[in-house]
Amino acid sequence: MPTNPTLRRAALAMALLALAGGAAAQQSKWPDITWLFTSFQGKGDGLHLSASADGKAWSDLGKVFLKPSVGSGLMRDPHILRGPDGVFRMVWTTGWKDKGIGYAASTDLVNWSAQRYLPIFGKTPGANDAWAPETFYDEAGKQYVITVSSDIDGRFAETKSDERMNHRTYYVTTKDFVTFSEPQLFLDPGFDHIDTTVVHEEGSKGGRDGGRYIAVFKEGDRQKAGKWGAVRWAVADSALGPYRVMPEPLVSGLRAEGPTLYTQDSKTTLLVDFYADKRYGAFETTDWKTWTDVSPQVAVAKGQRHGTVLAVPAWLAKDLVTAQPAAGPVEPRPAPPPALEGFTADPSIRLFGDTYYLYPTSDKPNWQTTDFSVWSSKNLVDWKKERMILDVANDLKWANVEAWAPDVIERNGTYYLYFCAQGNIGVATAKSPTGPFVDALGKPLIAKGTGVQSNTIDPYPFIDDDGQAYLYYGNGKLGNVYKLKADMVTLDGPVHTIELRDHREAPVVFKRNGKYYFMWSIDDARSPNYRVGWGVADSPLGPVRSPDRDFIVLQRNGPAVATAHHSVVNVPGTDRWYVAYHRHALPQGNGYQRQTVLARMTFNPDGSIRPMDPMVVPFRPGDVGEPVKDGRAAAPAAAGR
Repeated sequence: MPTNPTLRRAALAMALLALAGGAAAQQSKWPDITWLFTSFQGKGDGLHLSASADGKAWSDLGKVFLKPSVGSGLMRDPHILRGPDGVFRMVWTTGWKDKGIGYAASTDLVNWSAQRYLPIFGKTPGANDAWAPETFYDEAGKQYVITVSSDIDGRFAETKSDERMNHRTYYVTTKDFVTFSEPQLFLDPGFDHIDTTVVHEEGSKGGRDGGRYIAVFKEGDRQKAGKWGAVRWAVADSALGPYRVMPEPLVSGLRAEGPTLYTQDSKTTLLVDFYADKRYGAFETTDWKTWTDVSPQVAVAKGQRHGTVLAVPAWLAKDLVTAQPAAGPVEPRPAPPPALEGFTADPSIRLFGDTYYLYPTSDKPNWQTTDFSVWSSKNLVDWKKERMILDVANDLKWANVEAWAPDVIERNGTYYLYFCAQGNIGVATAKSPTGPFVDALGKPLIAKGTGVQSNTIDPYPFIDDDGQAYLYYGNGKLGNVYKLKADMVTLDGPVHTIELRDHREAPVVFKRNGKYYFMWSIDDARSPNYRVGWGVADSPLGPVRSPDRDFIVLQRNGPAVATAHHSVVNVPGTDRWYVAYHRHALPQGNGYQRQTVLARMTFNPDGSIRPMDPMVVPFRPGDVGEPVKDGRAAAPAAAGR
């Protein structure tokens, strides 16, 4: 590694770029994830990070990202968890005899909050220490769980010994990292142990509906006798147990500690710190029964000690190489919660009668989606999933996959669903906004490869005040639009092209104060810089004029990235407007795992759109939202809106 700092950073950047573009990620310009390994060096100097594209070849990022300043001044066993609000939260051991742990938070792993000492066992008589804390999120309880090992005098006398300490795993819960429950016993396998780590294995239904929690821990060593405790495991059906200790250890007969696990390509890898030999070991399994020693295939960063592995977006890992921290602590801002559960994208928001509807893409790996569903709300706050409205795999004769970017518009009591399927644009009809929709033509409305040179995706219907209907669409340098005949399923004349500055895809058109507003997405949906630009026109066919100032009105901020492919809705009888858009999902998402989020859109006195901050929620707790009655807003604007 070069000794010159500039050359050293350049070499690290090249190494990480090479990792991110490795064989495991060649299918996409933006790899889904990069693995990060947290660690410390020496006796506990601070947070070190190394990165890997495949979980085997690790490159140290070349700096201490946070130096400890609380407790006894050490940082050992650092563990980082990214929560559903996009905030990274780190806990660590601050000293051998401390009764508490260290805590700090960040949204970029470079700028950290002020460090805090959490006195976990401060009120616990006989507590001797607080080792190897880790945090995981309890989805069912909507809370964070911090596990930590402690040897507490007077407890578990049956395993008290002069040969070893007498640790058990305890836990506290918190929703905000401000208030914490009292410590309680998390795991007692009948012997002393340390370094508990917990993973959640999702079941066939995923998330809260299935799977198991697995606690992996290190049985205590008998150092004088040269007997080394095994790495063992226990399972539970819920986050807080009870945990059932499994009879067979994962790894035994080795002087190893600090287990950490990660899963990719249906293989779970267990990494352990051979602390006396100053090396790491690695073991793989596909069934948690047979473990294969793959240590020769793994090369961790030199000098690293007991740490943990986490997955982060590849772009964030690359930013770590050159990012410079602020002069002082930076308190992280949590991202707003999504409007819909699960992975959804390309949301179209519409108001029919007194009900709002969201029609999104249902995200699946590599965009291989096959169906559309609809959600409804009476107030833009509370959303209910209604039903699947079209199953491309079974309801069409001309396509069976790549079901993207739906939108619905109503005319004369019929609802028209425009959608993408296998690179074509189709249209289906129903008598209800919740469907089910039936293919109207038996073929695409706009077939792939016809018309202008543009990918035939992202349809957006618009009906002008004079009754003329338009269908905007496209992915490419130009926007495209067809006039539609009154039946809404027949193209009326040739396609028109519209120049839109930096246009990529997802056009949106609406009318306000006699002007036609055009909005569209820029960059690629897999990029964190996916964003929204805009312009205005005097005609639905353009030309469109974009401003020099504040041309971009929705873009990444903090943990909210790839904030685009949106739509808009107006609360009738008001000048209040809302945007539904998608972002990369939190805590771990990418261009194939996204979430639908809402924001409020406002205008300047001259009619220009004000930039929206994706970190600002449109409604506060307790807000009634935007109910509609008899075609008009049923509630006044909430304070501050």
